[in-house]
Amino acid sequence: MNDVRFVNLTPHPIVVRREDGSELTIPAAGKPFRLEEEDIETGLDIDGVPLVVRRFKFPEEIPAEFEDPDNIVIVSLPVLQVLKQMGLRFPALVVAPDTGKGAIRDESGKIIGTTRFILVQGADD
Repeated sequence: MNDVRFVNLTPHPIVVRREDGSELTIPAAGKPFRLEEEDIETGLDIDGVPLVVRRFKFPEEIPAEFEDPDNIVIVSLPVLQVLKQMGLRFPALVVAPDTGKGAIRDESGKIIGTTRFILVQGADD
């Protein structure tokens, strides 16, 4: 892809190590895009620790970056999963950094980068 325009809507820079060993750092674009959370009390506990059900909802206000087909929008994996579950599609390509098998970790195990981006596949794909 030529003239790639990344828009990083996570709260931190994304470091990507390319196949040739060079690294690309994609700075955070500003305010991170987050899911709305709703916690539902269950009245249950586990050894005295409350247990709640958490629902994630996609915010009603969608950043304009999702509407530009020239953008590659980087979001967290939970955001990407909710997009897929809700069947939402946008002109921009929406991806998440691979923090699983593609993660690059330092000596203490902290993620310091990735080697790839991921898409989430659903049952209808």
